[in-house]
Amino acid sequence: MLTIIWAALAARRAQAAAVLLLALLASAAAAAAPSYAAAAGQALWRYELSTAQPNERRVRLAEPVEYPGMPGDPTRTVFADRVRQLTPAGFDVVLGAQSGGVAAGRAGRVTSNLTYRAGVCERVAVTGACPRATARGQVPEVMVSTHTAARLGVGVGDQFTFGAVPVRVSGVYQPLDVRDPYWLGEELIRPPAADTATTSIPGSAEDAIFSAESSPLVDDDLILSRSTADLYATERLLDGRSVPDLRETIAVLERDGGREGYGAGSSLPSLLDRVTLQRGQLADGVVLGAGLLVLLCWLVLFVAVGSASDQRRPEQGLLLLRGVQRRRLWALAIGEHAVPVLVAIPLGCLAGLAAADLLAARTLPAHADVAVDATTIVFAAVATLGALAAVLLAQARMMSAPVVDLLRRVPARVRGWRATIGDVVAVSIAVGAVVQLRSGGSPSGLALVAPIAGALAAGVLLARVAMLAGAAVGAALLARGRTAVGLALVQVARQPRFRPLIALLTVAVAMLAFTVATSEVASAAYLDRSVVEVGAPRVVEVDATSRAHLLTAVRAVDPEGRFAMAAVVSGTPAAAGTPLLAVDSERLATVAAPHPSYGASLADIARDIHPPAPGQPVRLRGQQLIMALSANFDAEIFGGHRVRLAITISGRNGTRVALAREDITPGRKDYDLQVPECAQECRLVKIEIDAPVVSRPLTVQFEELSTADGEGESVVLTGAQLADLQRWRLLDTDDTSISTASGTKAALVLEVAEGPRARPAGVGVLDSPFPLPIYLTRSKGTSLGGSHPYDGVDGTPTNGSVRGLVDRLPRLGASGLIADLEYADRLAVASQNGSEEVWLARSAPTDVLDRLREQGLVVRGDRTITQVRADFDRQGAALALRFNVFAALAGVLIGAAGMVATASAEQRARVATLVALRRQGLPPRAVRGGYGWPVAFAVGSGALVTLVIWLLTRGGQRLFSDGRSPVPIPDWPTVDRLLLFAVPAVVLFALTAVVLGRITAASVRRRSGR
Repeated sequence: MLTIIWAALAARRAQAAAVLLLALLASAAAAAAPSYAAAAGQALWRYELSTAQPNERRVRLAEPVEYPGMPGDPTRTVFADRVRQLTPAGFDVVLGAQSGGVAAGRAGRVTSNLTYRAGVCERVAVTGACPRATARGQVPEVMVSTHTAARLGVGVGDQFTFGAVPVRVSGVYQPLDVRDPYWLGEELIRPPAADTATTSIPGSAEDAIFSAESSPLVDDDLILSRSTADLYATERLLDGRSVPDLRETIAVLERDGGREGYGAGSSLPSLLDRVTLQRGQLADGVVLGAGLLVLLCWLVLFVAVGSASDQRRPEQGLLLLRGVQRRRLWALAIGEHAVPVLVAIPLGCLAGLAAADLLAARTLPAHADVAVDATTIVFAAVATLGALAAVLLAQARMMSAPVVDLLRRVPARVRGWRATIGDVVAVSIAVGAVVQLRSGGSPSGLALVAPIAGALAAGVLLARVAMLAGAAVGAALLARGRTAVGLALVQVARQPRFRPLIALLTVAVAMLAFTVATSEVASAAYLDRSVVEVGAPRVVEVDATSRAHLLTAVRAVDPEGRFAMAAVVSGTPAAAGTPLLAVDSERLATVAAPHPSYGASLADIARDIHPPAPGQPVRLRGQQLIMALSANFDAEIFGGHRVRLAITISGRNGTRVALAREDITPGRKDYDLQVPECAQECRLVKIEIDAPVVSRPLTVQFEELSTADGEGESVVLTGAQLADLQRWRLLDTDDTSISTASGTKAALVLEVAEGPRARPAGVGVLDSPFPLPIYLTRSKGTSLGGSHPYDGVDGTPTNGSVRGLVDRLPRLGASGLIADLEYADRLAVASQNGSEEVWLARSAPTDVLDRLREQGLVVRGDRTITQVRADFDRQGAALALRFNVFAALAGVLIGAAGMVATASAEQRARVATLVALRRQGLPPRAVRGGYGWPVAFAVGSGALVTLVIWLLTRGGQRLFSDGRSPVPIPDWPTVDRLLLFAVPAVVLFALTAVVLGRITAASVRRRSGR
């Protein structure tokens, strides 16, 4: 039997090579999937780990009690031994100790932490030397940052005190990379305060002060310190351990640490959740792509082997007539195809490994090694066994047919339920998958294969239609004398093997077009989301001393408003309430990135939220305010209830309430208020009378407001100006009123009704529209012209007047409102709230960050649309899409290989038929026909299938790992990219058909001599 099998392989070398190649492709695709998925999973873990926040990468353990003495190395303590026992594999441990206190030098004082931390000297640049261990009685050595040294007024070799302990400065350090997780975010290298001068060196005067390994004190009780251990997650953490096992390990660590009293808190589980989610999405996408390739390979094998079996029907019939048992025929068929299939397993593993390695090098966000493991071999073996099953299934009909049917040159057609059972199963699966996908929720289960199932179902149905249409059209053309085209169509329609070939080509074209379309839509969706979420080409998060400082600084950097805009963002779309975006509206249309999903132009928004101000701000300059007022109330009836004057001012360092030195008494008097922040300039916000209990009606008459400094007094508001009611806004209209004084002296009169009061009564400067004009997203449900509640830039609840409705807003997406920052700041009565940002256009100069620092802004973060767009490309869903595009391209090659395999299987019979027809006068041009029509049918049906499955499944495609986007996903891809991939695929199929036709024509010409 082995000799016969070997002889069969030698005699049908082309068919054996085709089976080997297709089985190799199937096993390679199956092997590439787990290899690539494993490598991509490692790359995702490394990338997420590298971009995670410091608290997401570590677990902290700390001793529950403090011990006397300088913070030193706890390596030899019981705490360190217990930490080593608790620490799982894959964590790096950094031991330390710290003590909080106040450091005092000759130039100033600073609140900081005296810290020992292993490995600090390797991560800093030191002027001087790192601290060394000292003996008892010697002054301990410490290392301070550049900012701390400047605040204390010390240098190398100088001394200062920490608490009551004198210490000597051995070195002054600067961190090499403040983004290193070693620094625990801002725990050790503190950000500078917003009102301090900044430099290019990160940190502030409150940076950690580092001590040596061991420095005993004369009196250890002067300092109390606590030992700590930071356990950092490393890339080794997932080696040989699943994410659920790792999550259980962390839970055990936290539990055991809590039992020891060390405590254990971390956001590491949230990092693992992100990795798990993205790995799952990646695995689903990769398995689907590889599964499509394997299915196509099986289908091609089924078609090719079925065609070859049909050609050998007479041979099998003669063998049966001569008494050969069917089991021997089965053994021969199995052996003939099992040999190349088994040989394909190791070759497929190697090819799949090479393909996965190449793809990983081009697509993964971080380096990851691609290796063959047991899973790879199992997947390859399953694919190969499936290929063998497809081979046997293709021969099953011939092996079970009667001898009479085997001796027929044309096989009998399959009729009845056997002819349609495959179509029914394919359509049923497709319908179930589409229904589940369109039912909503995250795609899972059968819904994941909806596009593939839909393409297969539509492919087999359209292939049946193509066969029927080809027969009818071909017969009509032959009747009209169109021999070439008619004969080609009839040949296709009369050969059952062409139906699965048309289905194969249809699926290949449809899945390529669908996958490329999905990838193109995903690319556009990534860009759209990046534009909306970032808001401008570049957004810099800063710290400013006040909103006014932010506005002034940005305007100083860009006086003409060409590339920079100040903005404040408070709240998030996911939080309760209405998020607020306050912008310097005159620059909004120039700096912010426009997007059609907003539903309104940025220029219109800027114009409507910044109408002309009803009045001018009241500017103050001087360190003292003097308010001349007359009060009318019965002091005896008020008893011990105080009446005080409060004036809210806003300056460079923020907004605050200044109180008069003396309580208000009946009669006329000047009241002084100290406002040192107004020495440069500040703005009057409001004037209030603070009287928690008003025993009888209270009347206060404001007659003059002036400022004073060392050079004298200056009148800010005269009585006539105070009496101008157009300048003021009554803060509480329920039980207070304002009027003007009648008589010879003009003044503003505030009347307060009797009763207890929860807040002061007074007036605010009407230098901003009130309520504040806003643009609101439609999702909030407030109609145009209505009033909408929100928290202002100072966190104070207020209401805005809706001047316009939009679908979305920059940075806020589909939920929020936008207002003018300057007007919002004028209405604010409290300090900072929200994130302060500087939005930059693409035309911003390269040194813009230095210019912002020169204006006193502290740069805390920097992100761009390009960076955020690149982050989306590194997520699991995007990586799965890239693999699917690769799989779809490979599917096109498999389709072309299927054409070649089918042609090689029927070459001998086809040439014999055409030679006979040629000798009977068949025109030469009719000899080359036949192979182009399956391609033509497949291209047309593939385009139709793509359209259908796109309409049915586009809403359920998984494009983002977090499953959401503030911007609608584009409905249709751009045609350019689609044609870039589809046209070469169609050209490849057409060229394959032409080459096969010319090979057939050459064979016919050689055998017929014509």
